[in-house]
Amino acid sequence: MTFTRSLAPAEVLRRYGADPNRARMLDHAEASDLYDLAFRGGTVLRAGTLNGWSFCYEDVGGAGSRPGPLSALSQGTETLSLLRGGDAMNRLAHWCDGQRREAFEPGATDRMPQGARHFWDLVHTYSQATPDRAGLLHALKAITHHTSISLDTAIIAGPLLTTHLADEDRTPDPVPHARPSAPTNRASSMGRALGAVQPSLHDVRRVAE
Repeated sequence: MTFTRSLAPAEVLRRYGADPNRARMLDHAEASDLYDLAFRGGTVLRAGTLNGWSFCYEDVGGAGSRPGPLSALSQGTETLSLLRGGDAMNRLAHWCDGQRREAFEPGATDRMPQGARHFWDLVHTYSQATPDRAGLLHALKAITHHTSISLDTAIIAGPLLTTHLADEDRTPDPVPHARPSAPTNRASSMGRALGAVQPSLHDVRRVAE
């Protein structure tokens, strides 16, 4: 799930890479045909708005945890992303103006966050107060503290702007700038310096969280 300040739900879908003109207001049951598509590839995006924040929920797929959509969503604003991973690896991330500010695994308070630690501190405080509760619940409480909104199952299951997003349409992850390799000096058999060799470029690799 993502939470983005001051964006309309249609714009949220567009920044994920979906075509908002193909989205429909559907409740969870009415979106069953889209879930059939998602199980074969992609995800189902369900977006709504509450008190100045838009949210987008996925229970199939995880586009909202990827750097591409998060960078796009947070341009000119801020976005929170909460992932409940199928492999039990959960993740909370905070992005502002296209840049990740903070990311960590809720509940794993022995591991320091990447970047800032504002939300890490909140989750850690809540986990000390109620240590018997799961880290994901503490993360949701931290998000509620920051956004002043609280979602329940009735909102998530009710009518939301809904569409299927194919994998190939998802906003691509940013590619880091390629850096030239260190120059290498070569000399002739007479020992005269010939100057630096033209640098080659490293292979470009996609960013993975």
